[in-house]
Amino acid sequence: MHNPSNRSFHIREMELEDIPAVYALGEAVFTADKWPSLYRTWDEYEPITLFSTDGDFCFVADYEGRVAGFALGSLIDKRKSAWSYGYLTWLAVDPELKRLGIATQLMGAITDAYIRAGARMMIVDTDAENTTAISFFRRHGFRDEDRHVYLSKNLTDHPGYRRRRRRKD
Repeated sequence: MHNPSNRSFHIREMELEDIPAVYALGEAVFTADKWPSLYRTWDEYEPITLFSTDGDFCFVADYEGRVAGFALGSLIDKRKSAWSYGYLTWLAVDPELKRLGIATQLMGAITDAYIRAGARMMIVDTDAENTTAISFFRRHGFRDEDRHVYLSKNLTDHPGYRRRRRRKD
């Protein structure tokens, strides 16, 4: 591998042809065993859906002809409100290319896109244990942390679930 310290990467809008590489990088970065929260999961529909509905807010970092990182987001218009929000849904950088400023440049590109679209606020979320991401977002001006609690319930012990399973067997 070449020395990536020469910053031979550039940020651009995501294109349809980038989806497989974005998906593969997301699979490598957002593994279920590392971040097992189910409130939002990485799957093949994430890059496709965000690209098709909010393509103006999807960016990739090119490094030597390959996708080295991405920022995927959407614009949320609040009904009966003058506010619109930029929601940075996914931000990832190839682990081999971290600390080169790729995430910062991706953050800059998506921030600029939200400002051009008239967003008055930008929001992001991450797992409470992801201290690296939290530190990164704080360095980029994100404040007013709001903790959410996501609860789960195993339905396999519910009588309705058991009845359904018996009918299938």
